[in-house]
Amino acid sequence: MPGRRKNPDRYRSLAHYFGARIRDLRDSYEERIGRPLGLNEFAARTGYSRSMISAIERGEHLPENGDRVRLIDHTLKADGELTGMWPLVQRLGRRPIDELIAAADSGNNHSVIPQGQDDDMQRRLLFRLTGLGLISGPALSDAEALRQLIEKAIGTAESSSVEDWEAACLEHQYAAHTHPPAQVREQLVSDIAALQWSLAHARPEHRADLQRSMAWLSRLHAGILTDLGEFGQARRWWATARRAADASGDLDMRVRVRGKEAVLGLYAHRPLESVISLSRKAQHLAGGMTSTSVLQALAGEVQALALTGRDQEAQKSLKHLLTLADKIGDRREFGWHPDSTWFVASWVHSFGGSAKAAEKAREEAFKRLPGYHNDTNLRLHRSITIAREGGHTEALRQATEVVSNLAPAYRSQLIMHTARQVQEYIPPAQRKGSAFDDYRTVVLAASA
Repeated sequence: MPGRRKNPDRYRSLAHYFGARIRDLRDSYEERIGRPLGLNEFAARTGYSRSMISAIERGEHLPENGDRVRLIDHTLKADGELTGMWPLVQRLGRRPIDELIAAADSGNNHSVIPQGQDDDMQRRLLFRLTGLGLISGPALSDAEALRQLIEKAIGTAESSSVEDWEAACLEHQYAAHTHPPAQVREQLVSDIAALQWSLAHARPEHRADLQRSMAWLSRLHAGILTDLGEFGQARRWWATARRAADASGDLDMRVRVRGKEAVLGLYAHRPLESVISLSRKAQHLAGGMTSTSVLQALAGEVQALALTGRDQEAQKSLKHLLTLADKIGDRREFGWHPDSTWFVASWVHSFGGSAKAAEKAREEAFKRLPGYHNDTNLRLHRSITIAREGGHTEALRQATEVVSNLAPAYRSQLIMHTARQVQEYIPPAQRKGSAFDDYRTVVLAASA
């Protein structure tokens, strides 16, 4: 298996680095994907000649536009690495990196590039600023590092306030409810990198508030990774979110991170007992605190109990949730909506309660709750209720229609997991015919 090839020109310019990363990704394709990607195939799939691919990989030429970069990124299965770098490469690709370093260091006694290192190490550190090792997408880290370096070079290095970061968190939270997860991730990762830079340079009195924002963004990122089905990365980011929340000293954020992790664990193939345990630990951590974070943690327990078939426990916990929600009142915080309890009720009654109670909860939730995830999952709850009531063909037909009407980019793990649950209420002997064939094609095959 070829490793990353030594290329002394890799750090000559951004164009050289960009080309070297393309070669790295091609060389590592077999290790990452399971089969080799030769130069001939790569050239054919991207519409370039072999000689042009080689020239791009050597940094002698750049792709002509962003569309071509997206095609290269897709062919190499780079997960947005190359598209994330492209705006900076397109703008500054031919400028020597030495000039960027000199411009950044000019008049600055606190350069991010450590002194006393050899040239190659300095260039490497250009792309790996302090703290950016937390970012899972390497080239997004590179792009953000370069952006910060350019800000320093033109004399406008940022100094975002705590209020700025809270506003950014709210924007990303809104985007997570309204945009495809893959689209949200690109901007979210960039801001996490920028926030890490701010944390590294923050005054001591600001660090706790910035840690709170980091917990918030990390929690959102873990949720997006869950939505994309990247459960291994999501688990690591949940751990980062917990540590950032603990470091902030904010009890509400500590409970909120753990409660959200429990809720999304329902969609991430986690054992239901571990979801219940995580939810209860979050509630215990809260002590006597009254907050929407406690509601969210309790919602994870309620929904997990319904999935385990412990209907009486689920109903009892649901009543506790509704009583607590009444006490808290009309508070919208961190993605929790006052009417989120209707979604939880729809879940509980769809998976184990009465069809009438399930329909009532759904109708209230449809009227009150924003976001495509809520709307689509509520429709799938209806399919689950119909299947439980014996309407197997109709349940399959409706579930297939719901997913088919959703653009592919929006068919997230949170939605497809619920769609797959419909099959659990279809007896094996009934899993045949045109309705099931359509369901298998649209839901099961797409989820494989």
